[in-house]
Amino acid sequence: MSTGIAHLSDNDLTPPLADSDYAETAVQQRQPLTSAYFWLLLFFLVYCARPEDWIPGLGAVPLAKIAGVFCGLSFVASIPQLRRQLPRETIFLALLVFQLWLTVPMSPVWRGGAFYTTLDFSKVLLIVLVMGVAVTSMARLRRLIFIQTASVAAIAAVTVLRKTLVMGRLVGAVHGIYENSNELALILVLTLPFCIAFLLRTPRLWRKAVWAAAAMLLVYGIMLTGSRAGFLALLVGGGVCLREFGLRGRRIALVLGAAGVAMLLMLFARDTVMDRFHAMFNDEPTTSEGRAAHASALEREELFWKALAVTVDHPLFGIGPGNFNSISGHWKDQHNTYTQMGSEGGVPALILYVLLLWCGLANLRRTNRLVSADSEEALFGMALRGSVYGLLVGSFFATSAYHFFPYFLVGYTSALVAMVEAKQETAAAEEVGEEVHGKYEPVLLAG
Repeated sequence: MSTGIAHLSDNDLTPPLADSDYAETAVQQRQPLTSAYFWLLLFFLVYCARPEDWIPGLGAVPLAKIAGVFCGLSFVASIPQLRRQLPRETIFLALLVFQLWLTVPMSPVWRGGAFYTTLDFSKVLLIVLVMGVAVTSMARLRRLIFIQTASVAAIAAVTVLRKTLVMGRLVGAVHGIYENSNELALILVLTLPFCIAFLLRTPRLWRKAVWAAAAMLLVYGIMLTGSRAGFLALLVGGGVCLREFGLRGRRIALVLGAAGVAMLLMLFARDTVMDRFHAMFNDEPTTSEGRAAHASALEREELFWKALAVTVDHPLFGIGPGNFNSISGHWKDQHNTYTQMGSEGGVPALILYVLLLWCGLANLRRTNRLVSADSEEALFGMALRGSVYGLLVGSFFATSAYHFFPYFLVGYTSALVAMVEAKQETAAAEEVGEEVHGKYEPVLLAG
């Protein structure tokens, strides 16, 4: 009797790697990614939770800079492991940063201010690049989103408990990006969908209760800020969440619960927001808060047209990041991210910002086509869709061009679609491998 093996190539006869070779290769691939991911987590914690505002003496330590430097070093170490081209949204972000740097020497207002604003903003490009390298699994993406969600929820809780009001409006309990009422409201809107995703993901009742309480707290905080921009963004982002989680996910209980919460909020927390909307169209408000809201609406209109005029006068390079308030006549920002980009970074910066948001939505559409409706990827894709649509609306009324949260969202969508596509490629390769294995399986020949 004799045996024969047909249709085997030279590659098929290559001996497998030894166990030690596998171990060494795994360590080489794992260590830089693990290091990069660790420093990425630390940066998210510092940026979102602002521990320097909670722990005495920590403000003297440049935590964000330290985490950013090590993120950069880890990214450089991980470059040899890159196996795919940079996604288009990362390229657009790199071009946006480059465009903003071009505006610095061209600024007719204050080059020094434009330099430091652009330098600080440039860190977000590094963070998004590290996200593209290090966020290689749903577990890693979920941890990043958890840090943002838990940090924002904790800050919202402290803010609501302290209830520091300025002209009847809630302001943040910590400094930086949370201090302004409008910016605080937008951040709460962007984070709210993640609370719902975590609520639906966990099977434990006590965790569901915690996330439900966090979601209601965020909505309550948005209402107390009196931010008209936050309220409109909440309507759009919340509506998208109800459509995605409730109607598409067939969770009628969620829809009914959201309706009940909305009724309670309208009864107990609507006064500040509704009064400010009413004051917009009332030429003779009777209260100091109403007069302030009416003046704010007129001021925003004036700033909008002023920003458009600046964009027309400086269409290619704008007047430099962070410089508009010094020429606005009110020492105020534009209250509009789109005109902020156009007036300070030029029309190219505005186009690139819009393209970034478009890429985020395109990533989510592709993710939705490739995953099953009951998967974790689909769940967080729904949450991201609510956040991005909330950002699209909120950007019309808030100056968030140089905040990192909008770009975090785009980075999340980039990591999510990359993981989904990698799963599809792996599944396709395994299917082809099984077919080839079945076709060329060794056949025993009788002699």
